[in-house]
Amino acid sequence: MVIVSWNCNGALRTKLQVLRDLGADVYVIQECEDPALAKSGAYSSWASNYLWVGPNKNRGLGIFAKPGISLKQVDLDPGRLQSFLPCRIND
Repeated sequence: MVIVSWNCNGALRTKLQVLRDLGADVYVIQECEDPALAKSGAYSSWASNYLWVGPNKNRGLGIFAKPGISLKQVDLDPGRLQSFLPCRIND
């Protein structure tokens, strides 16, 4: 399994080709917009399997996986962490 972590510094919807070229199974992306509120059809389509948390709709932490990979958020106390997204991948 290939996992990529990247701080995209916002506007992930305009940088999707970079991720497509990498072909990873799971992406952990910092400072990305909430796919549920995105106006970009390409971004919404690409982000069909994801978890996301953030202080506002434009700057959050997203975990994105290829279709067929199971993502499940784990209920852990974040303490004082603002962008904390514990999850299980394929159990």
